[in-house]
Amino acid sequence: MPNLLTKLIEDAERRVHTGYYDIRETVEHEPVSLRHALKSSHGNAIIAEIKPISPALGPLRPSMDPVDAAIKLAKGGAVALSVLTEPDNFGGKIENLRRIRRNVNLPLLMKDIIIHRSQIDAGKKSGADCILLIESVFSTHPTPSLEGLIHEAHQEQLEVVLEVHSEDELQKALASEADIIGVNNRNLATLETDINTTARLVGRINQRAGKVLISESGFENANDIRKLKTATVDGFLIGSSIMLSENLETKVREFVLA
Repeated sequence: MPNLLTKLIEDAERRVHTGYYDIRETVEHEPVSLRHALKSSHGNAIIAEIKPISPALGPLRPSMDPVDAAIKLAKGGAVALSVLTEPDNFGGKIENLRRIRRNVNLPLLMKDIIIHRSQIDAGKKSGADCILLIESVFSTHPTPSLEGLIHEAHQEQLEVVLEVHSEDELQKALASEADIIGVNNRNLATLETDINTTARLVGRINQRAGKVLISESGFENANDIRKLKTATVDGFLIGSSIMLSENLETKVREFVLA
């Protein structure tokens, strides 16, 4: 199987060069802190993801109205929304982020393969409160530096979720200036998923350095959330199982109340 991460980076480079992220219109809004939303949640803090297509599972909800979906996810109790803006492998659109921002007041995470400051600028103009950076991308992609992009995001008043999948990546993330660390239970190179990845890695942390931790990927039902409650994570990012459910609002509530 080809390495998906390599393809994701190559596709991102092409989009940057062809101007996909050159956004002129700005959606004005006061930043909403994802970090605060995760720490202040009364139930399980769920970041519900609006993801039309999954590289692992194929089409999930390709013809959905993203605004309608966002409103239902918010009603279900999601503390924040993750919005795919990556079009080539996930069916996302920058326009979806702008449209959702105008209709929902939750923190919005821009979910993309971010390798260039123009993408951060596009997220800011489109109403994002937070961006995703992936540690393994920067061990593959030499420039710009991860630290430089975190700084750029903070300059734009955007928080940063730094995604990791190994113990080495986790230790680097703990020493970084990222606001939130996301442990991805899915290996982006192979697409193999194991929700025990989070418990294994978090169990090896001696000092969290004030970092907020979330677990990402692989959650099918409430029981999966219960399995990780002892891992002392602050929240969960869930996409595919929510997108595949018949009732978005009910599915999110299932995770919130687990």
